Amino acid sequence: MVATAEVRASGATVRALGATSNEIRTASAVVRAIYNFPSAELRASGATVRVLGATSNQLRTSAAYLTVIVRGRIAHPEVRAWTFTLDGHDFYVLRLGDTATLVYDVYSEQWVEWDGHGLPFWRTSLGMSWLGGRKLANTYGSDVVAGDDTWGLLWFLDPNQAFDDEPDEGLPVQQISYERVISAQVLASGRESIPCYSLFLSGDNYGLTAIDFTPSITLETSDDQGRNFDAFDTLTVEPDLTVENPYQWLSLGQITQPGRIFRFTDTGVFARIDSLTMNDEEEDGR
Repeated sequence: MVATAEVRASGATVRALGATSNEIRTASAVVRAIYNFPSAELRASGATVRVLGATSNQLRTSAAYLTVIVRGRIAHPEVRAWTFTLDGHDFYVLRLGDTATLVYDVYSEQWVEWDGHGLPFWRTSLGMSWLGGRKLANTYGSDVVAGDDTWGLLWFLDPNQAFDDEPDEGLPVQQISYERVISAQVLASGRESIPCYSLFLSGDNYGLTAIDFTPSITLETSDDQGRNFDAFDTLTVEPDLTVENPYQWLSLGQITQPGRIFRFTDTGVFARIDSLTMNDEEEDGR
């Protein structure tokens, strides 16, 4: 029920153990329960509330109103920092409250932004490379453990998994895709016009696959410095098949001042990107 904004129920029955009344009935009751982020509320009209007791035989009410606040997300404006080592890379994580999560890769000397499934920040609030977790690394993929401040869970980071696990074990789909977004740019100045006959993206996914969804990669381009983007073909790779290199997009028009931004959104096609090439020698004459 975590992703549900509102749940309504008519003719609901609420039973509770008590010490006085045998039965309480309501002809027109509204029961609101805020019980788990990000659910907004739960309503029940025409509810019947029964309480087992030892004194009164029956108590009736024609209009009852109940409000129950159980649990939910509270604001975390503070900044948190932690580090971990994964797949040969040292990472520095900077959680900027409820605004964003910035991750620095010491090896590549690059900052990236991580978020999570509808939230502007990564749900893992704090974590570490746990020495005691090395015994579990073969099962869970690494010794990096992190705490989820939305679900109250502990996660292990697995570099060999192309998807996120569903935190609610009761749902039928247990594999959730997440987006990897990368960008590249070609600059143009003055009256220069650069033909864009084709675009080739190559890499590897190390045979990583998913069962509950089909990984895909989408190309978008912007000719006004990122204010607006145009979407092109979405390419997919079937589960249990390796990526066919390179992925290509053809007939992308002309690039003029100030240039063009290429943005790729990947849901599991690539674990590693090797190169991005525009045109080839025969097409552009170079």
